[in-house]
Amino acid sequence: MELEHKRADTNGIRLHYVVAGSGPTVICLHGWPETHREYQVVMERLAGRYRFIAPDLRGFADSDKPFAGYEPKTIAADMLGLLAAERADRFHILSHDLGGPASVALAYLAADRALSLSTIETPFFGLDYPGYVDPRVTYWHLGLHMNMDIARFLIEGREERYLRHFFRDFAYDPTAVPESEIQAYVLQMRQPGNLRASLNLYGYIPQMAEQTKELTAAKLGVPMMAWGGRASFGSHCVESAKAIAHDARGGVIEQCGHWVFRERTDFICAELARFWDDAASAAAPT
Repeated sequence: MELEHKRADTNGIRLHYVVAGSGPTVICLHGWPETHREYQVVMERLAGRYRFIAPDLRGFADSDKPFAGYEPKTIAADMLGLLAAERADRFHILSHDLGGPASVALAYLAADRALSLSTIETPFFGLDYPGYVDPRVTYWHLGLHMNMDIARFLIEGREERYLRHFFRDFAYDPTAVPESEIQAYVLQMRQPGNLRASLNLYGYIPQMAEQTKELTAAKLGVPMMAWGGRASFGSHCVESAKAIAHDARGGVIEQCGHWVFRERTDFICAELARFWDDAASAAAPT
């Protein structure tokens, strides 16, 4: 698989992104502390059937790091500009972790163009359905990271030990994320501005909740798939998808934690390909 590294001006910032494969377009939104790299294993499996566009989101890695604009709708607007630069009219949306709220916003804002929405191990804020628990109640680090100045004070100079904790302890299999990948993310996080900017995804959780609540007041018409790892978000992901979308599928992945693409590569790639094929068939003119 050949990755093409590119840059594009969009929504007032410049994003670095990679493109791979051919076929229907899939736009990929990563989580924290990852970058476009987290989708490499998916692209390696499916680039023969799909064309992947995987950016470093604003605030991450080799993309611009503005001091504002980390709301879901703003990041979704970043993605719309990137899709325009790549001349992608119709597209599937794939997200993980805190890339999820922006992917939901993108599906709503481009409901006439989005073929499908897949949210993998995504925390959903701002919802209200029977049994819903705000992820801030369950996960200690969300509140810490929202206090960005304190988080920076505690993490800077300790990036490797801190990130290693997440990649090992948030996994069912603590060896699932290779050492080479951990070191790549540590290197990125140590670059000037990376830690400060990336923590904005957490600092903007109140805005995530507000915008998600506003958007999901009406049911999403785009087909949606959500999976959570049994050792991580569990049923939170698929139950949230069912509360949001008319057409929702997915479930809980056994023997899996947060890093689904690394922990259950075969399973998630098969599910994504099946879902994308079904969504494309449903959208095809009769």
